[in-house]
Amino acid sequence: MRVDIDAVINLAKTKGWSTPELASKIGINYSYLFRILTGEKKGGAKFLGGIYHLCKNEKLNIDDYILLD
Repeated sequence: MRVDIDAVINLAKTKGWSTPELASKIGINYSYLFRILTGEKKGGAKFLGGIYHLCKNEKLNIDDYILLD
């Protein structure tokens, strides 16, 4: 299981969210999110859980953001 980073980036752009705003909505530190978005980190359980809650709160289809490998 992994997050589709491109989809998350596109969501932020569509909603007009900055990276710090996105990090806040996911519930993680901005610097941690930045490292995930640049490929330096993969993101763990807190990131996956944050994406899940973001999708629920924004009424998004979770399948568009979390990929089952």
